[in-house]
Amino acid sequence: MKIKTEIINSIFIVTFEGPRLDASFAQDFLNAMKGFIQKGHLDILLDLTAVDFVDSTGLGSIVRCLKEIDSRGQLVLCGVNEMVLSLLQMTRLDKIFTRAADRDEALNSLSWQRPKRTGTTISAVSGIPKEDEDDYAILLEVEDADVKEIASDERRRHRRIGHRQILDEDLVAYCTNTATGKNSTAVILNISPGGILMISTSHHSIGDELLIRSSIGKNFKLKELTVIRSCHDGEYGLEFMNPSEKTSLFLNQLTGAVILEHNDRFRHF
Repeated sequence: MKIKTEIINSIFIVTFEGPRLDASFAQDFLNAMKGFIQKGHLDILLDLTAVDFVDSTGLGSIVRCLKEIDSRGQLVLCGVNEMVLSLLQMTRLDKIFTRAADRDEALNSLSWQRPKRTGTTISAVSGIPKEDEDDYAILLEVEDADVKEIASDERRRHRRIGHRQILDEDLVAYCTNTATGKNSTAVILNISPGGILMISTSHHSIGDELLIRSSIGKNFKLKELTVIRSCHDGEYGLEFMNPSEKTSLFLNQLTGAVILEHNDRFRHF
């Protein structure tokens, strides 16, 4: 990943020239942005047109840019694709970021429709407006989440995110046993790119294959085949059997999934 910078009509434009803003680049990006902001570039356009993947660490770096600017300037995002927008909405950060469809719209917003500067304090802890800190606590919870191991030949490790970090209400799953055709409902307790933990009053057994359907936020429909790997007191651990690319990408973005290589060094994927 690289970034390109330019100035148009006193607007500082940062264009991402790569498809991924993840942990491998987030800190370098944030360090560069802090330098730009310290030099007085306070009205900034981030052009994400080329970016198709953002994980929680990458998203956190953008939030911290907003914190650095504080009330002294503006930060506008453009070129946000559907998957990145879903991540913003799931973390409720779409409420604090100004977004534009393309560069022209963003430049117009920054140049001619500047909102009044209210002096809103940005929390040093989470990088969000202090008065709304609880609403956006999900961001840091995702970044700091425990890494849970799921046994596999690839020795995958995934961060899990709890259902209350996603929605205020229960995250309901509709289950169909592929062998018997029996339908049931469950509540998802947490989710990761590797699978889900759910609670259900219906009886299931280890090895059962279930088709899981659920709506996560407004934009993402989950529909995946799973297999039950564990059960205890009505709680069931399910592993995705062959998740679609769309599901994997969305959950990787949402949870900041990582893979543990044989040399025990972490890299994001």
